[in-house]
Amino acid sequence: MAGAPAQNTMAGSGAAGYADVPPSRPSAAGSNTGPEDPMVAIMESQVEEMRKVLQKFKVCSSIPDAAAQPDSLPGHADILIFGPSGSGKSSLIRTFYMALHKSQSVPPDFADRIIVKDTAMNEGTLKYVSAVIKPAKLDHRGNISSSSILCHDTRGQIWMDEREQKQLSVIMDGSVKDDSMVQQRNYRYARLLWEFWRKDSDLFPPEILTKNKSISSQPHAVLFVFDGSMEEIPDGEEETRFYRDIIQMCQQKGYNKPQVVLTRIDRVEEALTKASGPASMADRELRLRQVLDKKIEDIVMKLGVVRTSVHFIENYHSGVGLESEVRNVSVDFHALKILMQCCSHADEFVASALSSSQRQSACVLQ
Repeated sequence: MAGAPAQNTMAGSGAAGYADVPPSRPSAAGSNTGPEDPMVAIMESQVEEMRKVLQKFKVCSSIPDAAAQPDSLPGHADILIFGPSGSGKSSLIRTFYMALHKSQSVPPDFADRIIVKDTAMNEGTLKYVSAVIKPAKLDHRGNISSSSILCHDTRGQIWMDEREQKQLSVIMDGSVKDDSMVQQRNYRYARLLWEFWRKDSDLFPPEILTKNKSISSQPHAVLFVFDGSMEEIPDGEEETRFYRDIIQMCQQKGYNKPQVVLTRIDRVEEALTKASGPASMADRELRLRQVLDKKIEDIVMKLGVVRTSVHFIENYHSGVGLESEVRNVSVDFHALKILMQCCSHADEFVASALSSSQRQSACVLQ
């Protein structure tokens, strides 16, 4: 796609047309290279094109059968983000916004919704809350000309138990209202009290459940976030089993290509530098790629996802309040590439759901 005119399409692209570039970290396109570097120039060009495509994105505009049903289409693409507490979910959402808008900070109202806490703080995000990465645009007749892109931040999973698994299932079904408080019990033995629920209201307070489930209330793409600097990802057998089951559940619900994002690549590089001592740039680059490849292969084997669905990224660390973030073209590249893939998968999910609904209606009429 690089060098081609920006298209209002996501279907089938998955950002796959963009060249493989060095992993995103400060030295990839920041302090150690100048704007005259050919790789930086290529990445800048591709980043600008992805921005254009995402700004014009309209749900299912490139899928004729779905586009022919404009009244049935949601006006947004909703990306649901899961992951352990402290893995970097909220920071990733903020990075999406800053990369798409080429900004050094996020607006105050956006920052208020996406609360970023230190990884040592166990709770992190407590709400099931949406953040608008890109607002919808209307034409002169009031019709949607460009869909909004939303990210739903979820409360980080702590207990990795069956109740949390069922909670995620209810959220994926579109049954939980936006901006709802999702609380857990504070003691691990409390999980035993929830092993024999009978209905969704046993898992969530009734007031945060919605009865009007539809394709508009459902998420359309699913993303899992893990701390890529950890020695073992996911962290232990219990966590691995929990997320493998969740990913299988996603696939059964029609989310065929859930994405996995490994954050904190900068910490991986720092640890390698300390362990290996002085080394040339080429040697450090090679060693980092080997370590990242091994982490990605482990994720593929443990969680049963395809390699192209696993991504490494360094999130922007500030950009809130009075703090501004130095722009990094490599961070922008990887963030927008992931966002492109999520939008492509959202198109596929919506088109499949509408097709299934049509078949069911036809069966009823017969």
